[in-house]
Amino acid sequence: MVQSLNVSVASALILYEAQRQRQNAGLYQRQHSLLDEADYQRLLFEGGYPVLARIAKQKGLPCPHINAQGKVEADADWWATMQATGKKK
Repeated sequence: MVQSLNVSVASALILYEAQRQRQNAGLYQRQHSLLDEADYQRLLFEGGYPVLARIAKQKGLPCPHINAQGKVEADADWWATMQATGKKK
């Protein structure tokens, strides 16, 4: 009998159970996300590149496309604006 679980073990058990229930419900067998493509790309960009996302938002730039390998796909103008000092006009 276990009298104590540390936080990391308890968290792992909770996450495993959540994943198991979601898998049994068929939530991981979808071919496509329930999000529309724009929201999906925005979340990928903000979650994967938080610093770039913050700068892009400050400069008023749109979120670039994130490819299947998780890399940013943006044109040279987007990158030039990101590297320029000051806000986009």
